[in-house]
Parts: sequence; C-alpha cells; structure tokens
Amino acid sequence: MAIRRLTPGRGALRYGLVGPGGHAQENLLPALAALDGARLTAVAARRPEAAEEAARRWGAELWTDDWTELIDGAAGPAVDALVVAGSPELHAEVLERALAAGVSVLAEKPPAPDTATLEKLAAAEAAAPRGTVAFVGFNFPYGQSYRKLRDTLRPHGTLRTLDVRMVSAKPTSPVWGCATVEDSLLQGLGTHAVDLALRELGVPDRITARRADIDARRRAIRVLLEYADGRLATLLVGNYSNRLEYRCELVTDEGVVGSLDHFNTLTVARPATAPGAGVLDAKETLTYEWPGRRGGYGRTGYATELESFHRSVVRGEPSDSPLSACLDVYRVLDEVRRQTGARA
Repeated sequence: MAIRRLTPGRGALRYGLVGPGGHAQENLLPALAALDGARLTAVAARRPEAAEEAARRWGAELWTDDWTELIDGAAGPAVDALVVAGSPELHAEVLERALAAGVSVLAEKPPAPDTATLEKLAAAEAAAPRGTVAFVGFNFPYGQSYRKLRDTLRPHGTLRTLDVRMVSAKPTSPVWGCATVEDSLLQGLGTHAVDLALRELGVPDRITARRADIDARRRAIRVLLEYADGRLATLLVGNYSNRLEYRCELVTDEGVVGSLDHFNTLTVARPATAPGAGVLDAKETLTYEWPGRRGGYGRTGYATELESFHRSVVRGEPSDSPLSACLDVYRVLDEVRRQTGARA
C-alpha cells in the first residue's frame, strides 16, 4: 500500500495564535493541537523569529510580527478564530479589533487591564456580528477533575460554602503595567479565584478583604464573600510559595464535603447523620486520584475550555465564559483593591 497523508478535514476551523510565549507553548498549543476540527494556521509575535519558530514547531502555514494582518488582510481574515495569550492590554486590543471584524477570540485572563476597558469590550461583544464568540480563558472551572468534583457533589444538595487557595511563586515585582505587586497578584491569581466563586455562588452581597505583607516582595490576600442567605466563599491568593498550589473545598447543605488538591486528588466525606448516608458514614472518606495517563491538559482545563470555545464558534452559539460575565469578577476585585490598597 502506498504511503498516505493525513490532512485536516475540509471543515477544520482555522486558528491563529497571538503571543507564542511560555504559557502558550506549555498549555494552549498542545491542547489546540489535539482539538478535533481545529487547525493552527497562523502565529503572530512581536519578534519575527519567535513567530517563525513557533509556526515551524506547531505546523502553522503563516507567521507574522503584526497580528492585525491576521484580521485585516486584503482577502479578508486569515483565520476563523484567534487565541491570544499576552498582556491584558494586548488581549483588549485583539478583542476589540477581532470582534468588530467578526473573528472569534479566546483571550487568556485577564482580558483587559481595568474595568472601564472591559465594559467597552463587553459592549463590543454585544455588537459583534452574529455568531462571533468571545471567550475568557479561565481554565480552573473547566478542569476535568474539578468537574468530577462538582458532578460528585451535585446529588447531595446545594453549595453553602466554598474555600479556594491559590498561591504561587510569582509575581514578586509589578507586571502587566500594574503599579504594585498586590495589583499584579490580583490580576494573575485573584481573577481565577473570584471567577470560580462567582460561577458557583453568584455576585456577593458583601466583600471583605485583608492583606498580609510576608516580606518586602511577598503578599497574602484573603477575601471573604458573604451572601444574604448565609452562604460564604473564602479566597486566599499569595505569591509566597515556591510553585503553584491550588486547593478548593466545597460543602453542600447536606453536610457533604468535597475537596480537590491541585488538580489531582479528589476527596469526598459526609457525616453519618446526613440524609441518605451509606457508603460515606462516620469517619470514612472516598478518595479519587486522577490518573496521570490521562494527560494534563484535560485535567487542568486547557483542553476543555478550548473545546467549549470551539463548539460555540462552530455552532454560532453564545460563549459560556463571555466578557460580560467577567465584568462581575472585575468589580469584585476593584473592591478588594480599595480595601487592601493594591493600587496605592
């Protein structure tokens, strides 16, 4: 038999990547490469050599040091959808121009440098041509292990409390044009933690935030979100670890507790007196270790969020992580900044 060449399907969606930095190379491009019905067509970077190198490595046909060429070409857009991973300012610029041109965009968080800019982008999202999708890349709620936790708890009542811990080794100096380390930390990890809480519990009725200075460069910020019906979310973000540490704990109104340690270990427990208690009576717990053989991009959510974005673009349906929903995240963080002096 003669050698055969496998080519993308005729209907493959043409993707362009803006910003082939470390995060994109480590997480987004591998997830995109495995996405059915998708084809990386173009790469854009500020440095021509970086764009060319990434295009060669990941099999893209086109590369450029001017991302606007992917949208404003003489023959129309060179891509059907863009993935952008850079600074908040870059995300906002790409979103504004692409949405006006009818090109769908998955923008890594944070999608804008401030709330005023995000409000303008949300208006552009609403005014975009029919079928144009904007998606903010919050990977944590899309992680397969987190979704397994939620599916496990769903039969056992509604959520009453949520605790999230996200600490990392960075930033230890201001980034993305932020004036302070605290503001940079809130832009980086704070958006993730608040987004997770708001997806589960909604917009809070009261916000309390406190900051602890660990040393000259390291901070811990604790946020309490309170709801009129007594529900609570407690969030901790910090830059004092030597690596990314992520843990969340959810408690339902039946007293069932579910926790996820990083993206790997899921533990469920319930009191013996809880309704329907059986397998998880008394001091017993159920622990699930996520198999390493399944790969990390689904477990961490990067593959799953891309699948969701891709599905919305193909079907012409609204995004389930839109810019408009992200506005509430930014407004909560504005209050956190006010109380902690993060932009002072």
